Amino acid sequence: MGGEEGVDGADIVGRSRELGFLGSFLAGAAAGTAGTLVVSGDPGVGKTALVQRACDSPAFTGWVFTGACLPLSSTTVPFLALRQAFRTAPSFDGDARPTLPKAGEPPNDAPVAIDTWMDELCSRRPVALVVDDLQWADESTLDVLMYLIAGPAERPLAIIATLRDGGVSDIHPLQRWLADIRRMPRIGWLHLGPLDRLDTGTQLGHLLGTAPHQSLVQEVFEHTAGNAYLNRLVVAGLDSGARHLPTELPADLKGAVLRSWRTLSDDARQLTQLLSVGGRPLPSADISAVAALDGSHGAVLALLYEAADAGIIESSTEGTHWWFRHPLIAEVLQQGLDEGERTRWHALFASLGESTLDHQANPDFESLVALADHHFAAGHTDAAYNRALQASAAAGHAGGTAEMLRLLRRAVALRDQLPGAAESPEALWDRLRAAAEDTGAQEEELEAVEALLEETDSVQRPLDVAELLVRRALLRFSTGREFLARGEMQRAVRLAGTDPGSWQYAYALAELAHAGLWKDDPLAPENALLALAAATDSGNPRALSYALTANSMAALLAGRPEEARALAERAAGPAAEARDFWALLHATIWRANATEAWSSQAFADLMRDGRWLLASLGSPHAYLAKMAADEASSYLAIGRWKECGLALRVALGSDPGAMGDVAARLAAARLAAWQGRQGEAEAHLARAEELFSQKSEFNNLSFAAVRAEVLLAADRPGPAYAAAMAGIETEGQPPTMCEWLLPLAARALADLAQSARDDGESPAELLALLHRLLGNFPAAFQESGTATELYTAQTAAFDMLYRAEAGRARGSAGNAREWIQTADACQAATLRWEEAYSCWRAADSLLLHGHSLRPLAATVLRRGLALAEELQALPIVAHLHTLAAGARIAAPSRLDAPTAVPAQLPGLTRREREILGFVVAGHTYAEIARHLVISEKTVSSHISSLLRKTGASNRIDLSRLATRSAAGPGPGAAPEDGPAG
Repeated sequence: MGGEEGVDGADIVGRSRELGFLGSFLAGAAAGTAGTLVVSGDPGVGKTALVQRACDSPAFTGWVFTGACLPLSSTTVPFLALRQAFRTAPSFDGDARPTLPKAGEPPNDAPVAIDTWMDELCSRRPVALVVDDLQWADESTLDVLMYLIAGPAERPLAIIATLRDGGVSDIHPLQRWLADIRRMPRIGWLHLGPLDRLDTGTQLGHLLGTAPHQSLVQEVFEHTAGNAYLNRLVVAGLDSGARHLPTELPADLKGAVLRSWRTLSDDARQLTQLLSVGGRPLPSADISAVAALDGSHGAVLALLYEAADAGIIESSTEGTHWWFRHPLIAEVLQQGLDEGERTRWHALFASLGESTLDHQANPDFESLVALADHHFAAGHTDAAYNRALQASAAAGHAGGTAEMLRLLRRAVALRDQLPGAAESPEALWDRLRAAAEDTGAQEEELEAVEALLEETDSVQRPLDVAELLVRRALLRFSTGREFLARGEMQRAVRLAGTDPGSWQYAYALAELAHAGLWKDDPLAPENALLALAAATDSGNPRALSYALTANSMAALLAGRPEEARALAERAAGPAAEARDFWALLHATIWRANATEAWSSQAFADLMRDGRWLLASLGSPHAYLAKMAADEASSYLAIGRWKECGLALRVALGSDPGAMGDVAARLAAARLAAWQGRQGEAEAHLARAEELFSQKSEFNNLSFAAVRAEVLLAADRPGPAYAAAMAGIETEGQPPTMCEWLLPLAARALADLAQSARDDGESPAELLALLHRLLGNFPAAFQESGTATELYTAQTAAFDMLYRAEAGRARGSAGNAREWIQTADACQAATLRWEEAYSCWRAADSLLLHGHSLRPLAATVLRRGLALAEELQALPIVAHLHTLAAGARIAAPSRLDAPTAVPAQLPGLTRREREILGFVVAGHTYAEIARHLVISEKTVSSHISSLLRKTGASNRIDLSRLATRSAAGPGPGAAPEDGPAG
């Protein structure tokens, strides 16, 4: 495998630490200390791309010479990589560039000549010499590199070589060369491992142009094991919305995977194909036995070593088992077999497995699983079914829950072909349901619950049906199908009511109360109390946990947070006892809700502690992911964006399930929008909306507010207003982030009103909408029952933000003071993004309304800039730099803010457009005049004309108008971007 050429965002995903390491290495060389770095890793892992990106960094100002060694089989070209590298070297008078002998020519003193020439180059500028694919280097190149590595320590020379793991045998001359340089000073080693699952998903997002489906991420990761090059090949040509890989792998991928395999002898190729059908690491004795059953009696061990020398397979650490260096090789080899040959070989492995198990009293579950798979692939239906059941039970006992689930799913499918099977369909579905619950496979569990409801008679077994109905409602909720269906809960209560002393009755009552509390059902608190009494009488820990949490929710909504917190704390114990991870997650969240606002450090800490508790109990990742996503949202709200990113890595590091995926995507969308990564923000939001089709019903999620924020960041205030209003008008309990909704709606109207004024239109209709909004909702929303000191400060800040936006919409001259007060309130409430935003609006308003406020404007501007840079809120950084340039306020920046580009405003002459560019850049009249070789009076005349034509009140207003128009409507803007009334 190869082909690491071409560097884009997809090529260096997940390599920030390694990039930093390379950057430090190059910086050391630039500072005058020679050094050598060997970057190793599997083929396709991204070595070349990483080194190229580091060397291309503006931070390294030296020359970069890059050459690649090639796998030439029939000839040797001495100094091949160095010839290629030195082609781009500069020439000087009296150039001492050495002459490198060609093949067949007598050798000269090339190492000394190159070293002398390198001294000359390094005396002028630092040099980075990069040699790619060192495993194919000729001995002449290795000699030169050895001489350079042993050269002066004080010259600014960085030597970087990339090396493939397993690229050469143990007796290859390169091994001795590597051993020799290990003993030399200033030698560094950097090993690149494969990408993890999360970084694989990020790379796919770059390649597909949108956030990928988790099912696709999982399949790609299983196929490629995180190899960046193979990730690129395996999704080549896929639609951006693909959920699964195609059955047939791409031809380019097969070619890359099989490049080395095709160099093997015919016997070695056939043996590796046979091994691929084996499906797992096998001892050489088993491989020999199956080969013998197939009629082959060759030297199997010699053929295995041949394949190992070619980098196709490898032996285990103990040297007892053999398998492929990369799992994709086995899959590609299997696909290359015809169906008959593949089936025959599976039958041979099944035969060997059966004879082996006959001599084992307690066969290991891996052998049973493999045997079940071979029987299935061979078409042995009876044996495949029976062995699947046996293997699934063994896997469950050994902790192999994923294998247990897979095999049970197969047994369910095979059961229909076996009318005489001893197990009933209901028994199989019940086993499948339990396995799915243990693994957090909520889609599979929902399928099993649906099947069990069809199989179970509600007249004969009402309690079982009641329990299944409640669980189905919870699973439909957690997979985004429906928000806590009260009809299901009511039916469950009626069925379980036939036995009021049953735990199922308490369970159903508790979840009916839970659903009702979200929708402001007046009977919900009473149902919660009835559920708690029934659960206590039943003694069932599962029912007790749900009932306690329902009462915690009721107490909090009634304004009794201490009682609510105590009830939720009590609920955690029985949830853990019952190993009901949904119940434990639910109890933890409501304990946190009763402790502090979710937009706080305290809430994040409780989510983290709850996640650790779940992990200690062996919780599936789906529940951990939801907890980590909520933790990320809390960190984000208070401006701790780095901690937010770490929590998102936990959430998305494995399959998060629908609920965890949506919660994480919404947090990721907010973070990306604030930091100016608009495409990423929109992709995350689109993925969240796709997962939860009825998103408006899910009051526990922040769809409305996040959608409004993302749309505002895209300069689409009309749809943003509609999104905010959708959340404002939601029935029942207000949605998560309800506090943001009214300020966001007012912000959208303010943007629209300003745009109308800029276009010479009346904002009267928009102001009428604003008047109606303020009349219907005079203060920002608050969540029920939350009254901590921090939350009170936050709601006060949002109320001030709401009113400041309203003042901006009206064009109030005194709006600046409102914005400064809002910034101060946001600071006190730890709402750091909103504080930075308020500083921008305050500075903008101050600079638009007279020079007497300039000192205050400069202070507010610098305050906002410092905070925005700390948050890496690049859009706000850009706006503040534009203001600073227009007002000629010194505002040094640690970040590269986007350069403001003046718009092509209609009606301007060429000279006026030219001068407008200087105005936006913050130049004085004198500077403009000097640059254009005209008088200051002429400049003044042109600017007066610009003010008159655009309707701007001053230079600051002119600059704002120009850059606002240049930004355009943003990606995906629709013609109907006005507000929905």
